[in-house]
Amino acid sequence: MEKAAQLALADRLLDYIDRQTLQLSDEVYRQSVAEYTDEQQAARERIQLFRSRPLCVGLSGDLPTPGYQLTHDASGLPLLLTRQQDGSFKAFLNVCRHRGARVAEGAGDSRGFVCPYHAWRYGLDGRLVSRPEESSFEACPRDDHALTPLAAEERHGVLWVHPTPGEALVFGEEFAPLEAELAGYALADFHPFATRELRRDMNWKLALDTFLESYHFCVLHKDSICGIFHHNLATFDTFGVHFRLVTPRRTIAKLREQPRADWNLLPHLVVIYVLFPNTVLVWQGAQVEIWQIFPDGKDPSRSVLRLTLYAPEPAVSDKARQHWQRNLELVLHVVENEDFPLGEGIQRSFSSGAQPHIVFGLNEAALGHFHAAITEATQS
Repeated sequence: MEKAAQLALADRLLDYIDRQTLQLSDEVYRQSVAEYTDEQQAARERIQLFRSRPLCVGLSGDLPTPGYQLTHDASGLPLLLTRQQDGSFKAFLNVCRHRGARVAEGAGDSRGFVCPYHAWRYGLDGRLVSRPEESSFEACPRDDHALTPLAAEERHGVLWVHPTPGEALVFGEEFAPLEAELAGYALADFHPFATRELRRDMNWKLALDTFLESYHFCVLHKDSICGIFHHNLATFDTFGVHFRLVTPRRTIAKLREQPRADWNLLPHLVVIYVLFPNTVLVWQGAQVEIWQIFPDGKDPSRSVLRLTLYAPEPAVSDKARQHWQRNLELVLHVVENEDFPLGEGIQRSFSSGAQPHIVFGLNEAALGHFHAAITEATQS
Protein backbone atom coordinates (compact mmCIF):
# COMPACT_ATOMS: atom_id res chain seq x y z
CA MET A 1 0.00 0.00 0.00
CA GLU A 2 1.47 3.32 -1.08
CA LYS A 3 2.37 5.98 1.52
CA ALA A 4 -0.33 8.41 0.38
CA ALA A 5 -2.96 5.66 0.58
CA GLN A 6 -1.76 4.74 4.07
CA LEU A 7 -2.06 8.32 5.29
CA ALA A 8 -5.56 8.70 3.86
CA LEU A 9 -6.60 5.41 5.44
CA ALA A 10 -5.08 6.42 8.79
CA ASP A 11 -7.09 9.65 8.74
CA ARG A 12 -10.29 7.70 8.14
CA LEU A 13 -9.61 5.19 10.89
CA LEU A 14 -8.62 7.77 13.48
CA ASP A 15 -11.74 9.75 12.62
CA TYR A 16 -13.87 6.62 13.08
CA ILE A 17 -12.21 6.00 16.45
CA ASP A 18 -12.91 9.56 17.57
CA ARG A 19 -16.54 9.32 16.49
CA GLN A 20 -16.96 5.67 17.51
CA THR A 21 -18.41 4.72 14.14
CA LEU A 22 -17.40 2.80 11.04
CA GLN A 23 -18.13 2.54 7.32
CA LEU A 24 -21.89 2.06 7.14
CA SER A 25 -24.08 0.57 4.45
CA ASP A 26 -26.93 2.57 2.94
CA GLU A 27 -29.52 0.04 4.02
CA VAL A 28 -30.10 -3.17 5.91
CA TYR A 29 -29.56 -6.23 3.69
CA ARG A 30 -31.81 -9.27 4.03
CA GLN A 31 -30.28 -12.50 2.79
CA SER A 32 -32.43 -15.54 2.10
CA VAL A 33 -31.51 -18.55 4.22
CA ALA A 34 -31.95 -20.66 1.08
CA GLU A 35 -28.64 -19.33 -0.26
CA TYR A 36 -26.94 -21.47 2.39
CA THR A 37 -29.13 -24.58 2.09
CA ASP A 38 -30.60 -24.94 -1.38
CA GLU A 39 -29.03 -27.61 -3.60
CA GLN A 40 -30.01 -25.79 -6.81
CA GLN A 41 -28.31 -22.63 -5.56
CA ALA A 42 -25.22 -24.70 -4.74
CA ALA A 43 -25.26 -26.15 -8.26
CA ARG A 44 -25.44 -22.65 -9.79
CA GLU A 45 -22.53 -21.54 -7.63
CA ARG A 46 -20.38 -24.47 -8.74
CA ILE A 47 -20.88 -23.45 -12.36
CA GLN A 48 -20.97 -19.66 -12.19
CA LEU A 49 -18.44 -19.08 -9.40
CA PHE A 50 -16.09 -22.07 -9.31
CA ARG A 51 -15.87 -23.11 -12.97
CA SER A 52 -16.38 -19.84 -14.85
CA ARG A 53 -14.08 -17.33 -13.11
CA PRO A 54 -10.38 -16.93 -12.33
CA LEU A 55 -9.51 -18.55 -9.00
CA CYS A 56 -6.62 -17.58 -6.78
CA VAL A 57 -4.67 -20.76 -5.94
CA GLY A 58 -1.85 -19.28 -3.85
CA LEU A 59 1.20 -17.05 -3.93
CA SER A 60 4.40 -17.25 -5.96
CA GLY A 61 6.29 -18.72 -3.01
CA ASP A 62 4.21 -21.89 -3.25
CA LEU A 63 6.31 -22.72 -6.31
CA PRO A 64 9.72 -21.57 -5.05
CA THR A 65 12.12 -22.93 -7.69
CA PRO A 66 12.16 -24.09 -11.32
CA GLY A 67 11.01 -27.69 -11.48
CA TYR A 68 8.71 -27.41 -8.45
CA GLN A 69 5.19 -28.90 -8.56
CA LEU A 70 2.21 -28.68 -6.23
CA THR A 71 -1.09 -30.56 -6.32
CA HIS A 72 -4.22 -28.65 -5.34
CA ASP A 73 -7.53 -30.46 -4.80
CA ALA A 74 -9.57 -28.19 -2.53
CA SER A 75 -11.64 -26.83 -5.43
CA GLY A 76 -12.97 -30.29 -6.22
CA LEU A 77 -10.81 -30.40 -9.34
CA PRO A 78 -7.43 -32.18 -9.52
CA LEU A 79 -5.15 -29.21 -10.22
CA LEU A 80 -1.41 -29.53 -10.85
CA LEU A 81 0.57 -26.30 -10.42
CA THR A 82 4.11 -26.13 -11.78
CA ARG A 83 7.12 -23.84 -11.95
CA GLN A 84 8.67 -24.37 -15.37
CA GLN A 85 12.42 -24.46 -15.95
CA ASP A 86 12.27 -20.95 -17.39
CA GLY A 87 10.57 -19.73 -14.20
CA SER A 88 7.08 -19.39 -15.66
CA PHE A 89 3.93 -20.70 -14.00
CA LYS A 90 1.81 -23.35 -15.70
CA ALA A 91 -1.18 -25.35 -14.52
CA PHE A 92 -2.73 -28.58 -15.72
CA LEU A 93 -5.42 -31.01 -14.74
CA ASN A 94 -3.73 -33.76 -12.73
CA VAL A 95 -5.17 -36.47 -14.97
CA CYS A 96 -3.34 -39.02 -17.11
CA ARG A 97 -4.69 -38.94 -20.66
CA HIS A 98 -4.63 -42.75 -20.86
CA ARG A 99 -7.04 -43.94 -18.17
CA GLY A 100 -7.49 -40.89 -15.97
CA ALA A 101 -5.19 -41.66 -13.03
CA ARG A 102 -3.46 -38.89 -11.10
CA VAL A 103 0.10 -38.31 -12.28
CA ALA A 104 1.36 -36.37 -9.23
CA GLU A 105 0.86 -36.12 -5.49
CA GLY A 106 1.90 -33.58 -2.88
CA ALA A 107 4.60 -31.01 -3.53
CA GLY A 108 8.29 -30.99 -4.34
CA ASP A 109 10.93 -30.83 -7.04
CA SER A 110 10.09 -32.69 -10.21
CA ARG A 111 11.54 -33.27 -13.64
CA GLY A 112 8.20 -34.54 -14.88
CA PHE A 113 5.38 -36.89 -14.02
CA VAL A 114 4.91 -40.64 -14.32
CA CYS A 115 1.47 -42.18 -14.12
CA PRO A 116 1.46 -44.85 -11.39
CA TYR A 117 -0.99 -47.00 -13.36
CA HIS A 118 0.79 -47.75 -16.67
CA ALA A 119 3.89 -45.50 -16.50
CA TRP A 120 2.92 -42.98 -19.12
CA ARG A 121 5.55 -40.29 -18.68
CA TYR A 122 4.94 -36.54 -18.99
CA GLY A 123 7.38 -33.65 -19.03
CA LEU A 124 7.15 -30.75 -16.62
CA ASP A 125 5.58 -28.82 -19.49
CA GLY A 126 2.79 -31.41 -19.78
CA ARG A 127 4.00 -33.07 -22.98
CA LEU A 128 3.57 -36.84 -23.23
CA VAL A 129 7.20 -37.96 -23.42
CA SER A 130 6.90 -41.75 -23.51
CA ARG A 131 4.64 -44.72 -22.82
CA PRO A 132 5.27 -48.44 -22.62
CA GLU A 133 4.30 -50.50 -25.67
CA GLU A 134 4.15 -47.47 -27.90
CA SER A 135 3.11 -49.59 -30.89
CA SER A 136 -0.23 -50.32 -29.22
CA PHE A 137 -1.12 -46.61 -29.35
CA GLU A 138 -0.01 -45.60 -32.83
CA ALA A 139 -3.55 -44.39 -33.53
CA CYS A 140 -3.29 -42.05 -30.52
CA PRO A 141 -0.59 -39.46 -31.28
CA ARG A 142 1.40 -38.27 -28.29
CA ASP A 143 0.78 -34.63 -29.18
CA ASP A 144 -2.94 -35.24 -28.72
CA HIS A 145 -2.48 -36.80 -25.28
CA ALA A 146 -0.53 -34.19 -23.33
CA LEU A 147 -1.77 -33.18 -19.88
CA THR A 148 -4.78 -30.88 -20.19
CA PRO A 149 -3.56 -27.30 -19.71
CA LEU A 150 -5.41 -24.59 -17.83
CA ALA A 151 -5.02 -20.86 -18.35
CA ALA A 152 -2.64 -19.69 -15.61
CA GLU A 153 -1.03 -16.37 -14.72
CA GLU A 154 1.26 -15.05 -12.03
CA ARG A 155 0.42 -11.42 -11.28
CA HIS A 156 2.32 -9.46 -8.63
CA GLY A 157 2.99 -12.57 -6.58
CA VAL A 158 -0.52 -14.06 -6.86
CA LEU A 159 -1.17 -17.31 -8.75
CA TRP A 160 -4.38 -17.43 -10.80
CA VAL A 161 -5.94 -20.34 -12.68
CA HIS A 162 -9.05 -20.69 -14.79
CA PRO A 163 -10.49 -24.06 -13.73
CA THR A 164 -12.14 -24.85 -17.07
CA PRO A 165 -9.95 -26.10 -19.95
CA GLY A 166 -9.94 -23.83 -22.96
CA GLU A 167 -11.16 -20.76 -21.09
CA ALA A 168 -9.02 -17.63 -20.82
CA LEU A 169 -8.31 -15.67 -17.66
CA VAL A 170 -10.25 -12.41 -17.81
CA PHE A 171 -9.92 -9.70 -15.17
CA GLY A 172 -12.32 -6.78 -15.28
CA GLU A 173 -11.24 -3.15 -15.34
CA GLU A 174 -12.18 -2.78 -11.68
CA PHE A 175 -9.44 -5.27 -10.78
CA ALA A 176 -6.59 -2.98 -11.90
CA PRO A 177 -6.57 -0.62 -8.87
CA LEU A 178 -6.85 -3.58 -6.49
CA GLU A 179 -3.95 -5.33 -8.21
CA ALA A 180 -1.87 -2.16 -8.03
CA GLU A 181 -2.51 -2.00 -4.30
CA LEU A 182 -1.63 -5.67 -3.78
CA ALA A 183 1.62 -5.10 -5.66
CA GLY A 184 2.73 -2.80 -2.83
CA TYR A 185 2.91 -5.74 -0.43
CA ALA A 186 5.61 -7.52 -2.50
CA LEU A 187 3.69 -10.79 -2.13
CA ALA A 188 6.14 -12.60 -4.41
CA ASP A 189 8.76 -12.30 -1.65
CA PHE A 190 6.73 -14.24 0.94
CA HIS A 191 7.46 -17.86 1.79
CA PRO A 192 4.87 -20.49 2.76
CA PHE A 193 5.34 -21.67 6.33
CA ALA A 194 2.51 -24.19 6.57
CA THR A 195 -0.75 -25.20 4.89
CA ARG A 196 -3.73 -26.69 6.64
CA GLU A 197 -6.89 -28.07 5.04
CA LEU A 198 -10.06 -27.94 7.13
CA ARG A 199 -13.47 -29.47 6.46
CA ARG A 200 -16.50 -28.12 8.25
CA ASP A 201 -20.24 -28.77 8.39
CA MET A 202 -21.32 -25.39 7.07
CA ASN A 203 -21.87 -23.68 3.75
CA TRP A 204 -18.73 -22.18 2.22
CA LYS A 205 -20.25 -18.68 2.43
CA LEU A 206 -20.82 -19.03 6.16
CA ALA A 207 -17.12 -19.76 6.54
CA LEU A 208 -16.25 -16.67 4.51
CA ASP A 209 -18.84 -14.49 6.28
CA THR A 210 -16.88 -14.66 9.52
CA PHE A 211 -14.11 -12.55 7.98
CA LEU A 212 -16.44 -9.77 6.87
CA GLU A 213 -17.25 -7.83 10.04
CA SER A 214 -15.70 -6.95 13.38
CA TYR A 215 -19.09 -6.55 15.09
CA HIS A 216 -18.52 -9.93 16.78
CA PHE A 217 -14.93 -9.38 17.93
CA CYS A 218 -15.53 -8.54 21.57
CA VAL A 219 -18.44 -10.93 21.93
CA LEU A 220 -17.30 -14.18 20.35
CA HIS A 221 -13.57 -13.42 20.71
CA LYS A 222 -13.64 -11.71 24.09
CA ASP A 223 -10.91 -13.97 25.49
CA SER A 224 -8.68 -14.16 22.40
CA ILE A 225 -8.36 -11.17 20.05
CA CYS A 226 -10.78 -8.63 21.53
CA GLY A 227 -7.98 -6.84 23.35
CA ILE A 228 -5.92 -6.52 20.17
CA PHE A 229 -8.37 -4.82 17.81
CA HIS A 230 -10.92 -2.05 17.95
CA HIS A 231 -14.38 -3.59 18.20
CA ASN A 232 -16.94 -2.99 15.44
CA LEU A 233 -14.73 -0.51 13.61
CA ALA A 234 -13.46 -0.85 10.05
CA THR A 235 -13.18 0.78 6.66
CA PHE A 236 -14.76 -0.87 3.63
CA ASP A 237 -13.76 -0.23 0.00
CA THR A 238 -14.88 -2.01 -3.15
CA PHE A 239 -13.15 -2.90 -6.41
CA GLY A 240 -16.12 -4.19 -8.35
CA VAL A 241 -17.03 -7.54 -6.81
CA HIS A 242 -13.71 -7.60 -4.91
CA PHE A 243 -13.29 -5.58 -1.74
CA ARG A 244 -11.10 -4.60 1.20
CA LEU A 245 -11.80 -4.38 4.93
CA VAL A 246 -9.37 -2.71 7.33
CA THR A 247 -9.65 -3.06 11.10
CA PRO A 248 -7.24 -1.11 13.34
CA ARG A 249 -5.30 -2.56 16.21
CA ARG A 250 -5.51 -0.62 19.45
CA THR A 251 -1.87 0.34 18.93
CA ILE A 252 -2.95 2.77 16.19
CA ALA A 253 -3.21 5.40 18.95
CA LYS A 254 0.60 5.60 18.88
CA LEU A 255 0.41 7.42 15.55
CA ARG A 256 -1.00 10.47 17.31
CA GLU A 257 2.32 10.81 19.13
CA GLN A 258 4.30 11.06 15.87
CA PRO A 259 4.59 13.63 13.06
CA ARG A 260 2.11 12.69 10.34
CA ALA A 261 4.87 12.45 7.76
CA ASP A 262 6.47 9.66 9.83
CA TRP A 263 3.36 7.53 10.16
CA ASN A 264 3.75 3.84 9.29
CA LEU A 265 0.21 2.56 9.39
CA LEU A 266 0.50 -1.08 8.36
CA PRO A 267 1.83 -2.48 11.68
CA HIS A 268 -1.35 -1.20 13.33
CA LEU A 269 -3.84 -2.95 11.03
CA VAL A 270 -5.34 -6.19 9.90
CA VAL A 271 -6.15 -5.81 6.21
CA ILE A 272 -8.56 -8.28 4.61
CA TYR A 273 -8.98 -8.53 0.85
CA VAL A 274 -11.71 -10.68 -0.63
CA LEU A 275 -10.73 -11.84 -4.11
CA PHE A 276 -14.14 -12.80 -5.40
CA PRO A 277 -15.57 -15.32 -5.18
CA ASN A 278 -13.82 -17.34 -2.49
CA THR A 279 -10.33 -16.19 -1.52
CA VAL A 280 -9.56 -14.19 1.60
CA LEU A 281 -6.11 -12.60 1.68
CA VAL A 282 -5.18 -11.36 5.16
CA TRP A 283 -2.24 -9.07 5.79
CA GLN A 284 -1.30 -8.50 9.43
CA GLY A 285 1.93 -7.83 11.22
CA ALA A 286 4.64 -9.41 9.12
CA GLN A 287 2.57 -12.31 7.82
CA VAL A 288 0.14 -13.04 5.02
CA GLU A 289 -2.65 -15.61 5.19
CA ILE A 290 -4.47 -17.00 2.18
CA TRP A 291 -7.82 -18.66 2.84
CA GLN A 292 -9.27 -20.51 -0.15
CA ILE A 293 -12.84 -21.51 0.70
CA PHE A 294 -14.78 -23.98 -1.45
CA PRO A 295 -17.97 -26.03 -1.35
CA ASP A 296 -17.21 -29.61 -0.30
CA GLY A 297 -18.87 -31.62 -3.04
CA LYS A 298 -22.54 -31.10 -3.82
CA ASP A 299 -23.75 -30.81 -0.23
CA PRO A 300 -24.48 -27.11 0.48
CA SER A 301 -23.89 -27.71 4.20
CA ARG A 302 -20.25 -28.74 3.75
CA SER A 303 -17.13 -26.69 3.00
CA VAL A 304 -13.41 -27.20 2.61
CA LEU A 305 -10.93 -24.48 3.58
CA ARG A 306 -7.29 -24.34 2.55
CA LEU A 307 -5.23 -22.01 4.78
CA THR A 308 -1.63 -21.12 4.02
CA LEU A 309 0.41 -18.88 6.30
CA TYR A 310 3.28 -17.03 4.60
CA ALA A 311 6.30 -15.46 6.29
CA PRO A 312 8.56 -12.70 4.92
CA GLU A 313 11.60 -14.98 5.22
CA PRO A 314 12.08 -18.77 5.20
CA ALA A 315 11.76 -20.24 8.70
CA VAL A 316 15.18 -21.91 8.84
CA SER A 317 15.99 -21.59 12.55
CA ASP A 318 14.23 -23.22 15.49
CA LYS A 319 13.39 -19.79 16.85
CA ALA A 320 11.76 -18.72 13.58
CA ARG A 321 9.83 -21.97 13.27
CA GLN A 322 8.54 -21.65 16.83
CA HIS A 323 7.50 -18.04 16.19
CA TRP A 324 5.51 -18.82 13.05
CA GLN A 325 4.06 -21.97 14.58
CA ARG A 326 2.67 -19.88 17.46
CA ASN A 327 1.15 -17.45 14.97
CA LEU A 328 -0.41 -20.32 13.02
CA GLU A 329 -1.82 -21.86 16.20
CA LEU A 330 -3.41 -18.53 17.19
CA VAL A 331 -5.09 -18.21 13.80
CA LEU A 332 -6.34 -21.79 13.97
CA HIS A 333 -7.46 -21.43 17.58
CA VAL A 334 -9.68 -18.46 16.79
CA VAL A 335 -11.37 -20.02 13.77
CA GLU A 336 -11.45 -23.67 14.87
CA ASN A 337 -12.59 -23.09 18.44
CA GLU A 338 -14.63 -19.90 18.12
CA ASP A 339 -15.72 -18.92 14.59
CA PHE A 340 -16.40 -22.23 12.88
CA PRO A 341 -18.24 -24.10 15.67
CA LEU A 342 -20.61 -21.14 15.83
CA GLY A 343 -20.98 -21.23 12.05
CA GLU A 344 -21.85 -24.92 12.14
CA GLY A 345 -24.55 -24.12 14.68
CA ILE A 346 -25.93 -21.47 12.34
CA GLN A 347 -25.99 -23.98 9.50
CA ARG A 348 -28.01 -26.40 11.62
CA SER A 349 -30.41 -23.63 12.66
CA PHE A 350 -31.22 -22.85 9.03
CA SER A 351 -33.15 -26.13 8.77
CA SER A 352 -35.39 -25.21 11.71
CA GLY A 353 -37.69 -22.89 9.79
CA ALA A 354 -37.16 -20.14 12.34
CA GLN A 355 -36.68 -17.46 9.70
CA PRO A 356 -36.77 -17.08 5.92
CA HIS A 357 -33.82 -14.69 5.88
CA ILE A 358 -30.98 -13.35 8.00
CA VAL A 359 -30.14 -9.67 8.43
CA PHE A 360 -26.93 -7.75 7.75
CA GLY A 361 -27.04 -4.43 9.57
CA LEU A 362 -25.75 -1.06 8.42
CA ASN A 363 -22.50 -1.87 10.24
CA GLU A 364 -22.07 -5.06 8.16
CA ALA A 365 -21.67 -3.44 4.76
CA ALA A 366 -19.17 -5.98 3.41
CA LEU A 367 -21.60 -8.83 3.99
CA GLY A 368 -24.32 -7.13 1.99
CA HIS A 369 -21.90 -6.35 -0.84
CA PHE A 370 -20.58 -9.92 -0.96
CA HIS A 371 -23.98 -11.60 -0.99
CA ALA A 372 -25.40 -9.16 -3.53
CA ALA A 373 -22.51 -10.11 -5.82
CA ILE A 374 -23.23 -13.82 -5.26
CA THR A 375 -26.90 -13.28 -6.12
CA GLU A 376 -26.10 -11.29 -9.26
CA ALA A 377 -23.56 -13.87 -10.46
CA THR A 378 -25.81 -16.87 -9.92
CA GLN A 379 -29.25 -15.50 -10.82
CA SER A 380 -28.42 -13.58 -13.98
